Amino acid sequence: MPAGRLLFSLALVVSLGVCAGAGEAAAKLGGVVIHGYPYAPRCPAAGKQELVDRWGMYACNCTSYVAWALHANRQRTDWFVRGSMDAWNWPNVARRKGLRVASTPRVGAVAAWPKLARPFGHVAYVTGLHDDGTFDVAEYNRPGDRSHRFRFDIRTHVEREGASFVDVPERG
Repeated sequence: MPAGRLLFSLALVVSLGVCAGAGEAAAKLGGVVIHGYPYAPRCPAAGKQELVDRWGMYACNCTSYVAWALHANRQRTDWFVRGSMDAWNWPNVARRKGLRVASTPRVGAVAAWPKLARPFGHVAYVTGLHDDGTFDVAEYNRPGDRSHRFRFDIRTHVEREGASFVDVPERG
C-alpha cells in the first residue's frame, strides 16, 4: 500500500474513533477497540476534577481508560476491587482474583508499571506486538509528559522493562 494511502487510512480510522464518542465499537486498531472512551469529551477537566467513573476509578486517568478498554473489548472487569485499583496494585489484585500475570505481553493484556509515576504506577492497554519483543499501547495520562496529562496517547515499540502484564479473559 502506498504511504499516502496508508496515512489516509490511519487518519480515517482515528477520525471515526473520535467522532463516535461513547460508542464501544467505535474504531479498532489491530483488532482491538481503542477509541470511544466515553469520558474523552470531558478530558482533561474531568481528570482535574477527580470525577469517578462507573468502575470506581478517576476519569481521564490510565486506570479508567484501561477499565473502559477491557469492557469495550468484551473482557472481564468483575475482578476490580473498588478503592484498590491504583495502577501499582493491578497485578496484585489480578493475582488474588485468579488472573494470570506474566512477564510477556499479549494483545488485549493490561501492561502495568507499578513503580512508574510513583506513588500511583501506570497501566495501559496492549494493542500490538513486535518481533523485537516490544509492544504497542493505548493509554491515558502518560507519565513523564505534562502535555499528555489526562489525555489519550498511543505509543509504539514500548520496551518491557519494569512492566508486568495482566491477561484478562473475555466476559462469560
